[in-house]
Formats: sequence, C-alpha cells, structure tokens
Amino acid sequence: MAKDTDFLYVSARIKFLETKLLGKSAIERILDASGPDEALKVLGDTEYGSDIAEMENIYDFEKVLQQSMLRTIKTLRESFKNHDIIQFFIIKNDYHNLKVIVKGSILGTEVNEYFSQLGEVSPEEIKKYAEGDTGAVIPDSLKKSYNKAMEIYETTRDPQQVDFVLDQALFEEMAKIVESTRAPFLKEYLTALSDLTNIKTMVRLRKIDGDVRTLDSALVTGGSLPKEFFKEKFSGSIQDLVEALDSANYYQVVDEGLTEWESTGSPSVFEKLIDNYMISLARRGLYKPFGSETVIGYLAARENELKLLRIIMVGKINGISSDMIRERLRDVYV
Repeated sequence: MAKDTDFLYVSARIKFLETKLLGKSAIERILDASGPDEALKVLGDTEYGSDIAEMENIYDFEKVLQQSMLRTIKTLRESFKNHDIIQFFIIKNDYHNLKVIVKGSILGTEVNEYFSQLGEVSPEEIKKYAEGDTGAVIPDSLKKSYNKAMEIYETTRDPQQVDFVLDQALFEEMAKIVESTRAPFLKEYLTALSDLTNIKTMVRLRKIDGDVRTLDSALVTGGSLPKEFFKEKFSGSIQDLVEALDSANYYQVVDEGLTEWESTGSPSVFEKLIDNYMISLARRGLYKPFGSETVIGYLAARENELKLLRIIMVGKINGISSDMIRERLRDVYV
C-alpha cells in the first residue's frame, strides 16, 4: 500500500497544474462567445492555446482536447512510479474503443474516427486483434472482453448486451486496480461511481420494460449495494428506491435526479447530478497537500474539464443557445 509520502513529488507538480485548470469565470467567458470560432479564440488564451493554433478546422477541437490530456498523462507518469491510479482513469477509453470496434464489426462499418487515443492500448492494436491478427499487442483482459462481447452478440443479436458485457468488464478491471493500490479514497470513489451507475441502469431498464434477468446481466461490480437490492427494488416504485437510499452520501443526487427523470422522462439531470457528485468527491484532493487524493482529484478534474469543453463546443457548433448549453454544464473543480 502506497504511503501519502510516496506522492510528495507528483503532488507538488499537481498543485502547480491545478492553477492552470479552467475556473468558473473562464468557462463562462467561453460559454458567452457568440459562436464556435469566438469560443476557440477565448480558449486560445488558456493552456489549450498552442494546440488550438495548429487546428485546421473547427472540428479538430476533439484532437486538441485529447492532445492536452495526453500531455497530462505523460507528466504524471514521469512524476511517480505507481501508475495504477492513472490507469484507473484512462482504462475506460480502452473499453470505449472496444465498444466502437465491436459495433463496427457487427455493422461492417469503418470506425476509426470514433477512437479515443487516451487509453492504455493503441486502438489500432485492438482493431488488429478484432480483424484476426494474432500478433496484435493487447492485454489478455481486452482479448477476453472482445471475445465475450462478440459471443454474446452472436447469441442474442442485441447490441445492448454488448454494452452490458463491456461495462461489466471495465468495472471489474477498475475494481482490480483499486484492490492493487489499496488506496481507500480510490475505493470510495469507485464505490460511489458503481452504485450510481447501477441505479441509473436499473431505472433505465424499468423505463424500457426490461426484466430482472436483463438487470442481472447489466449491473456492474464495485459498489456497496448488492445485486439483490436492485432485484428487490426493480418492481417497486421510484419513491421506494429513493427512501431505501436515504442514508447514502449520494441521497440528494438520487432524490432530486430520479424525481426529475420521472417528471420529464429524461435522465439528463440525473446524469449531471452524478457528475457533480463525483467531482465534489474528487475535490477532496484540492485540500490535501499530498497523497493519492491529490492525484485522483486532479485526474477527475481534467476529465471533467474536457467534458465541459466538449459540451460547450458541440453546442456552439450546432447553434444551441448559451442558456441551453449552461443547463447541461457540470460543476468545475476549482
């Protein structure tokens, strides 16, 4: 188990990097821009400026975000030896690429433009494996996940089952990382994320008239709530579910978010509240001078910042009003 003092050097680097994060006023300036070009001009005055200067067109902004995050990952890797916490945050990109590749295989379409370059493994290597190249260099866990996803699709012909299989595999890998790091805060972070993911999955399945059997195949590992809890609550009312969680730290998220979902038929507010809760949890890293919390908090902050910028830029490109975009924005870290 790593000691807080093992994070002294990387924490010092992070405390400097935190000063470069976009605060609420910076996000508001970008949001208030009249269109995507002006938004990029405002963003060009921040740490993203050098990458923005090299953009060929407005649609390259995703490359800008990924290049920025790749530099963050490189800096942190160079700053401390234990990379498990970094892997915890970026492994989701490998599983995103797996989903893209599996669905591309199913549909027979080219999917390269949807790849994330932020994973542990090159998406091109995963694609090679999917195309039958036995020399492809990818971990056994990804091979197993790909094979299982293809098998479940061949059996069910249901793309949703592919998502379930790969989400379960992702959370199993994150749980293994938590176990290996033995960092209490990372465990707390995963527990909250898993619980809230499972609550969202259960409610969504209820909305589409799913059954308990489907629910059982969709729930992920790593949370504090057992499968039996969700099976028992599946046929009850939303109010029963909310009341059963009245002692949970995330009760407010569930209460407000599910009430809004029931009222509007849309999960968007619940999803926003989940993201806000996770960033508030991660914010503990802001107030610790050094330790695993500092690394976890900063990585969560960078992910959140990229999500905010995507929401703004996609909205600007599609001509959505600033007020409507603002409704979708998550809280900032700093």
